[in-house]
Amino acid sequence: MKKKTRKISTTLTLTFSFIIVVSFVIMFILNTLIVPNYYFSKMEQKVSTVLNDIQQLPASKRTEKKLTELADSNQVTVITQPLDETSIDDFNEALNVQLNRKKVALNRFWITQETIDHLTKDSKVIQRNFDQGKQKSSFLVDMQVIDQTFYLVGVSTVNFSETAGLINTFNLISLSVTLIVIIILIYISVKKVTNPLVNLKMVAEEIATLKFVTTDEIPNNEIGELAVSINQMSHALAAYQQNLLAKNKQLKQFTADLTHELKTPIALIKAYGSGIEDGLDDGTYISVILQQTQRLNDIIDQMLDYAKLEQQHDVKKIPTQLMDIWQKTVNELKPTLNQEGIFLLEADTDLPLPLIKADPLLMKRVFDNLLTNGIKYTTNKEIQVNWRETKEFVEFSISNQTSLPANFDVTKLWEAFYVHEKSRNKNLSGTGLGLSIVQSIMTEHNFKIDARLVHETLIFTLHFYKNKC
Repeated sequence: MKKKTRKISTTLTLTFSFIIVVSFVIMFILNTLIVPNYYFSKMEQKVSTVLNDIQQLPASKRTEKKLTELADSNQVTVITQPLDETSIDDFNEALNVQLNRKKVALNRFWITQETIDHLTKDSKVIQRNFDQGKQKSSFLVDMQVIDQTFYLVGVSTVNFSETAGLINTFNLISLSVTLIVIIILIYISVKKVTNPLVNLKMVAEEIATLKFVTTDEIPNNEIGELAVSINQMSHALAAYQQNLLAKNKQLKQFTADLTHELKTPIALIKAYGSGIEDGLDDGTYISVILQQTQRLNDIIDQMLDYAKLEQQHDVKKIPTQLMDIWQKTVNELKPTLNQEGIFLLEADTDLPLPLIKADPLLMKRVFDNLLTNGIKYTTNKEIQVNWRETKEFVEFSISNQTSLPANFDVTKLWEAFYVHEKSRNKNLSGTGLGLSIVQSIMTEHNFKIDARLVHETLIFTLHFYKNKC
């Protein structure tokens, strides 16, 4: 069963809304249960602290002025009353007069005789909270008798439970409206954030179907970085697919060319073998068969070399002097050059060339194949060679006159088994893999080679980059 999916925008909106609602519930609980108790505790601490300060004062310093300073600094009310033989009614009347003078109007305040007796016998503090009824407030007091004087420290407190209820009611109404607005804003914001993701999802689905599209919607955030990466991936996959298709096409062409190359010597071997069997050998049949067998062997060797180069990804590179390798190649092929009467025209190089990191054996193969190609196809018995050094690379070029037409596509030269013109030297006839091998070697080294046809002159130019290893 397919699992039901939910849009990211919906999920984020619900998540943020849930967080806001939970926050409101926590605030409601705090206002209802904890804040009133906390408030009352702070008031208790205030009056207890002031009364303790009074108790710590020496009798001589318990003046009216000092008590007033303590009361004002702590925002409490402090009154005193000597304990004499007055009645409890007169005692309370005196206390109320002092409270009225201090602008504390109470409609429910009375100190009982029992409380006075208890304070007189025990020096401990007694705390009382006088509820003022309809005034929606209370008067919290701490009382103590010190040196036959009644001390009262009090503070007016609001009915915080009712206040908290009013606050919670207001918060419920305001938050409900605010919550609706917030949810709408969150949804709009989340949609703005997730729309690029939806677009990237569509792009990814297209890429999955081998349609390598890209996106132009690239926000300036992490999603934008993801979009850039997906675009790069799409370009890379498109290039890889094109390269793969080209490789497949080359493989088909390679197979067809290989079949053609193998068919000719096999047919000759079969024909001359049948001739020997029929007694038609004039003394040359065995020589022809051996020659074609050698040709098959050469083709197979070249194929193995070509396949090895195509699959090789770990070329051993060491500092190499290319000119020394070239001179070694020329010396080995000098007998052939002299036999064919071909002149090698090489420009002088004043400065020694820098060392290039490369595989010396493979570089020898490159020079050997290029020089052999020039010997086979030059039409005027001349091959020209030039060296040049720039800031970025060492350049080597080799050229010769050719019979190729001016409109010839030089890219065909790199195709395996492609023979661009009939060889003028039967002793150097090859398989058509030489230039393909040259290109593979240069590619493995991250070097560059190109071919041009200029005024019937075929020019191969090789760039050996100094900073590519």
